[in-house]
Amino acid sequence: MDLKKKLLENTEALIAKVDQVSDSQFNTKPGGAEDSWSVADVVEHLYRSEFGIPKLFTGKTEAVVDRAPDAYLEVMRKRFLESDKKMKASDITLPTKGKKPKEALISKFRKNRRKIAELTGELTPEALCLLFEHPIYGYLTRLEWVHFNIIHAQRHMRQIERIKSQIN
Repeated sequence: MDLKKKLLENTEALIAKVDQVSDSQFNTKPGGAEDSWSVADVVEHLYRSEFGIPKLFTGKTEAVVDRAPDAYLEVMRKRFLESDKKMKASDITLPTKGKKPKEALISKFRKNRRKIAELTGELTPEALCLLFEHPIYGYLTRLEWVHFNIIHAQRHMRQIERIKSQIN
């Protein structure tokens, strides 16, 4: 399956999980704890993690010369999918305080993902993006960024399942 299709399928899988949560539960934090995340917080975090990707993809790039263009994929999978250990999000990706409108947030996330998918289909996936570095892995190729977005969303889909079981 091509990368664009994988990203779009991952997007719809995430949204399907979110749609299983009622509007009244969307902003509910498990146990009412302020340091817990609601499903709304998870979606906002994912959006905040990815909103700069279209600009990154159309910014300065160069060919990868010292490693394979997919060198970080296995490391990403291990770190993000083989453990449910809580991780600390970078400040810029933290969800904002307060209630979030479900449909508006889903719409923003889906629109941004579609733009990323469109660019993924148009641009060379093996190019190294130089506009900004990933906080863990440094400079990544477009291919690695898209896979990171997919893997990151898969991790948070598991979190959404845990949240749903705790708020029902």
